[in-house]
This record gives sequence, structure tokens and C-alpha cells, in this order.
Amino acid sequence: MSFSRPLRPCTLGVGIGCMQQVLGWRCARKAAANLSRPAFGATRQAASVSLPIIDIAAYMDPLGRINRADRRRSAQDLDEACQATGFFYLVGHGVPEAEVRALHSAAQSFFTLPRGMKDAVAISEAPEGGRGYQRLGENVTQGKRDWHEALDFYAEPAEGSVDLSLLTRSPGQCHTDAIERMRPFVYGQNQWPSEPAGFREIAESHFARMATIGTALMEAMTDALQLPTGSLQPLTARSFWNARIIGYPPLPDPHLVAEIELGLSCGEHTDYGCWTILSQDETPGALEAQRADGSWAKVEPMPGAFVVNLGDMLSVWTGGRYAATPHRVRQTVQGRFRTSVAYFHEPNFDATISCLPVAAPPQQGYAHARQLRLQRLREAGTITPALRRALGSCESDNGALIYGEHLFEKVDSNFAFVAKSEA
Repeated sequence: MSFSRPLRPCTLGVGIGCMQQVLGWRCARKAAANLSRPAFGATRQAASVSLPIIDIAAYMDPLGRINRADRRRSAQDLDEACQATGFFYLVGHGVPEAEVRALHSAAQSFFTLPRGMKDAVAISEAPEGGRGYQRLGENVTQGKRDWHEALDFYAEPAEGSVDLSLLTRSPGQCHTDAIERMRPFVYGQNQWPSEPAGFREIAESHFARMATIGTALMEAMTDALQLPTGSLQPLTARSFWNARIIGYPPLPDPHLVAEIELGLSCGEHTDYGCWTILSQDETPGALEAQRADGSWAKVEPMPGAFVVNLGDMLSVWTGGRYAATPHRVRQTVQGRFRTSVAYFHEPNFDATISCLPVAAPPQQGYAHARQLRLQRLREAGTITPALRRALGSCESDNGALIYGEHLFEKVDSNFAFVAKSEA
């Protein structure tokens, strides 16, 4: 997920720039309304051969049967992929293609609804909860508008189940007066659209499947790092997960881009939790991942596979052994409206994330790659003070942060929370 900063709506008397912005939005929305909504699965581009393919089936057996040889193989493949690229295709997950098609169809139906119907569940209707609909161009990454619209969902923990006081104690550095302002977000309720029919049931079923996959990935990572079985489970058992259903019209012409301070479909960023499990429709060439040399590689849709990438917390947990790879979206296919569904498998909101005593030997050349990854994260325009502190301490293997503090430093512009500045 990008560093999300919804822009406030224009008010009267703010000048001609605001009027140009409104006119730009109207022209763009009219064009977007005429886009074709392709049938999911009709035609797919060949998948990029540069990304590893990880089979997670050995960790997904619903009967609990364990084939240790298959698990060792999957864990080793996962470890290599996480060290090399931080991006991979995931197969063997057991999610029927028909269910994925149904979700994308529901997403397309929602985004074609009239503006007023979508606004009924807008985040601005309950901004303290951070859940609901983001309008086209409201999300901002590194100071630029992102050319997409989205529905945001989060976990809904039971009242009192999250220890917010931990954020005020080391390694947390939040002011105590910020905690009460966080509470409505932590315990907020998701806003569900009334149309299309069945949307909530389809989405909730998908999110539940993604949670199971996220748990399987955590188990595989535990084995890959040769950590004690179940050692990470207490930190993610109450995952403060997040999901985004996103709609991408093609980027508009350069003149409009300059006028409204538009960036990309989604600007360059790293995701901030553990695992991002992404379902793309068949629109080619949109998602791009950054290579080690700074160039960009397209991550094409692959039939039957999810795209998985690593978040910032895995960089902290592994002291840079695993890469939270920068990525972005550039949807330039004219006449197409791309949909994607991103599920973010995260730690508990109040989890302390610290460098782990990893026993597994690293790949050859690991030390140099580790330094490059840590340097890239420290220099990123979206890094939070909490993450910078933790990564700075990873050199001595004692970096730590509270996940909730990192999360709220990422979205502080959404909800006006106040965190302490760095000491």
C-alpha cells in the first residue's frame, strides 16, 4: 500500500487553481465512464519470467497433513525469492479462479456506480475510521495524486483487545494524547456498499481465504529462517489486516497531469506490513517492481497465481535479509479500466517488531545486498520515523518498533494523529 494521504475537498474562495482542479476531474471522470470493463480471464499477457514461482500447497492442506520434504522445498524457495527479489508469484493456494473472477466482476460493478452511490460509503463520511471509498485522485504518494479510486477495509478487533498503551512505551514513542485519537480507527467498522448485490459476501469470503494464505506464508517464513515452529504466531494471531479493492482508469494526457499535480496510477512505495497478496485482472503492463539496479520490471498477470511482495516489517524482522521492494502502478492501456485486489497480511496492531535471531545461512553476496536494501529503505520518501529508528538499530541486531506506531505515521494525514518527533 502506498503512503496514503487523501486530499481535502475544495472549498469556496480558494482561487482559480481549485476551479481548474474541479474541471479537470469532471473531464477525466467523463472519459473514465466510457472505458470498457473487460471480462476477467478473457485474455492474459504472458507472465514475466523474471519472478520466482512459489508453490505454497504444502502449507495449505486443510486436513493438517504435513509433508516435511515438500515444506522444506517450499520454505527454501521462499527464502531465496525473499532475498533475491521480494516479489514472487504464488501458486498452490487453493483459491478457485471462479471466486477471483466474481470478486473482480463485483469490483467493476461498484466502480461503475454513479458518484452519489459510491459516496454513500466514502471515507469522508466517517474519516476517523479510515474505512470506505476513496475518490479518484484523493490518494497521494510522495506529494502527487494517484490516479485511482479504491475501497479500503481493515480488521475490526473487539473493543479492548488492542493494548494501545504499548505505543507510549519503548520502543513506541507516541504521545499519550494521540492514543484516544487512534481508538476510533483501531475499533472502527468497515463501510459496505449496498450495491452490487452480494458484494460484501464475495469480498469477505476472499479476505478470509487471504488470511489463511497469509498465515501459511508466515509458517513458511518461520521454517525458512530456521526459527522455532510457531514463534511468530503470537505477533500475527490478531492481524490488523488491510484490504484495498482498487480501480485504475488509464492515465490522462500530459497536460491534465501537469494541471492537477498528478503522479502515477500509484506512485513508488513499499508496503508497510508483512505480506501483500495481490490479485490483478488481465490488464497488461501496469504493475512495476524496482530491480536492484534501480530500473523497473513489469509484473504481468499470471493465470491462477497471486503476486506476493514483502512489506517493511519483514525487513525489520530479518535485519534486511528480506527485501521490501519498491513498486508502482502505471496503467496506460487506453480503453481499459484495471481492477486489483490487494490483501495486506499484517502484524497485530500492538505487536513489537524486532530483529530476529535468524539461524539460516544467507545466500552468497548477502551482506552487500543487505546493505543496499537497508540504504534504499532509509532513503525512501515514504519512510516513517519509527521505521528509520528500527532499521538504524538493525546494524546491531536490536532494532524494534511497535507496528501500530509505524502504521499511524504512514497514515497520519488521513486521521490527524500526533506522534512524537524523533528524539
